[in-house]
Amino acid sequence: MLTYVPLMSAKGVAAGLVASWVKALTEPRLQALAEAIVPPSPSQKQDVGADPGGHPENMPPAALVDRASIVLGHRLTVAQRLRAQNVIHYGMGAGLGVAYGAAARRWPAASLGRGALAGVVIYAGTHGSLLPALGIQHPPWRLAPAAVAWESTSHLVFGVALEAARSALGGRR
Repeated sequence: MLTYVPLMSAKGVAAGLVASWVKALTEPRLQALAEAIVPPSPSQKQDVGADPGGHPENMPPAALVDRASIVLGHRLTVAQRLRAQNVIHYGMGAGLGVAYGAAARRWPAASLGRGALAGVVIYAGTHGSLLPALGIQHPPWRLAPAAVAWESTSHLVFGVALEAARSALGGRR
């Protein structure tokens, strides 16, 4: 039993890393598609989280790191914030992989929609509530529709990729 828990955690980390990578790969295409359908204004593209292709330094993890570094009295360079953003992105993905694996084992309904439900819950818990509450990002109803469309869809992709990776690693009963 003692080796079972670390093995489950390692599989969750791996699933979360894979899902984060898949999400990152799909975001540019999702952004382009959403902006072709509902073009944002130039000012909307300046909002935190609205333009990962044009303003990667203005994504929520980088904005969070920037604010923290200012409070600590040593503002980081853009390159440093982008490196920290990757650590946060993949670290959060790994943590969500562990949490999702545990939740799906305990409550099989957590994997409904082949992980799509988890993606919706993760979007709602981060971009839909936590980030706005922290003052990092506007709530979805104040963002450009294109930004909401591609970001929420990328979280659906993350959830589905998370379930696919979990299943491939033997996480299903």
